[in-house]
Amino acid sequence: MAEQFFQAVLMTTFAWEVSMSEYVEAPYAKLVLREARFAEEDVASKLINELLHDLKSLQNLNSARAQAVTSIRQLSLSLDRPQSRHAREWEAASQAAEAWCRNAFH
Repeated sequence: MAEQFFQAVLMTTFAWEVSMSEYVEAPYAKLVLREARFAEEDVASKLINELLHDLKSLQNLNSARAQAVTSIRQLSLSLDRPQSRHAREWEAASQAAEAWCRNAFH
């Protein structure tokens, strides 16, 4: 009985930590995207790559988070091509991060 209780506490604690991470990471991603969008292209590329590195830490991939990370990764690849226009990738990443935020808060 004590072992079952301990397992339930661990599961509840793990679920809370995942939710808390989503609660913090989603707005963080939005903020970094906003700052990077108005930065010089080389600075923007660094910010986006660091954001991707930061987002690797959480292994739980719900669909909203997965879509945001995928869009941010596509933006990063686009920024590596200097002659490319990036408006579509910026918009996709911003919309995906916004959807992730809505999902994290509900």
